[in-house]
Amino acid sequence: MSDWLRIAEHIAGRWLILAVDALLVAFLIYRLLLLAKGTRAYQVLIGLLVFVGALYLSDALRLETIHWLLDRMTTLGPVALVILFFPELRRVLETIGRVEFWRSSLGVSPEAQPIQRAIGEVVSAVQQMARDRIGALIVWERKDRIAQGDGIELQAEVGSPLLRAIFYPGSPLHDGAVILRGGQIVEAAVYFPKISQNPDIPNSMHTRHRAGIGATEDSDCIAIIVSEETGQITVAVDGAWTQNVDADHLRRLLSDLLTGEARPHILARMGSAFNTARKQRAERRAAIPADDKRTV
Repeated sequence: MSDWLRIAEHIAGRWLILAVDALLVAFLIYRLLLLAKGTRAYQVLIGLLVFVGALYLSDALRLETIHWLLDRMTTLGPVALVILFFPELRRVLETIGRVEFWRSSLGVSPEAQPIQRAIGEVVSAVQQMARDRIGALIVWERKDRIAQGDGIELQAEVGSPLLRAIFYPGSPLHDGAVILRGGQIVEAAVYFPKISQNPDIPNSMHTRHRAGIGATEDSDCIAIIVSEETGQITVAVDGAWTQNVDADHLRRLLSDLLTGEARPHILARMGSAFNTARKQRAERRAAIPADDKRTV
C-alpha cells in the first residue's frame, strides 16, 4: 500500500509542476502579446502564424513542392526573427527587468501602464506647445477606430519631443491631426473630411477646433486642441468641449477617460458643457419666429 501512495504522490507532484509550468508560459505569452499589441511586431506575429499554418497544411495535404519551399525557409527562421524583432526584443528585455512588468499579478491593469506614460508625454507636449503658441490637434482613439490610412503612418511610441516636432511650424506634418491609439502614434497629417457645424461653437474657435469637435461627434474619441492664437487648450468629448484646460486638469481628464476610472466631478464638468450647449441651441430655436420655423 505504501508503494501505491508513493506513486500517487509522485504523480500528483508531477502534475502540479506541469500545471505551474503551463501557467507561467501562458502568462509570459500573454504579457508579450500585450507588449506587441498596436505595433508592427503584432502584424509580424500574425504573419508568422499564417506561415506556420501554411507549413502544416502543405504537409497534411501532401503539397510536396510548397512544403519543401516553406520548410527550407524555416532554416533561416531564427536569424530572420532576430532581424525583424530586434527593436522589440530589446524593448521586451528592458521591460521584463522592470517591476511594472509583473504588476498585473498584483491586480494592477497592465494596459493602463503604457497609457499613463503616454498621458504624461502628451500633457508635457501640449503644455509646451500652448506656452509657445503652437497650434495642434491630437485625437486619441478609445473604442472606435479613427485612423483609416488617410494620413502618414508612423506607428511610433508617444513622446513629447516627437509630438512637438510634428506640430512645429514648417514641419510637413504640422497642419493635420495626430491620431493616438493606446500608447502609440498611429498617423500624422490627418485631415478630417467633416468639421462640426455646431452653431454654439464660439467664433474664436476656427477650423482646427471644429475638426476636432467634429471627430468627437461621430466617434468615441478625445480631441485635444491647442490654439496658436491664444495658446488655450481645449478638450472635446462626445461633441462637447471644455476650454481653458490647464495641465493638471488635462492629466486627470485623460487618465479618467482612457483608463475607465471616471471621477464624478470630471464627468459632471463635461456633462455641464454638453448640457449648456444643448440648452443654448434650444433657446436659439425657441427665439426663431413661427413663420421662419415653417420655412426651415
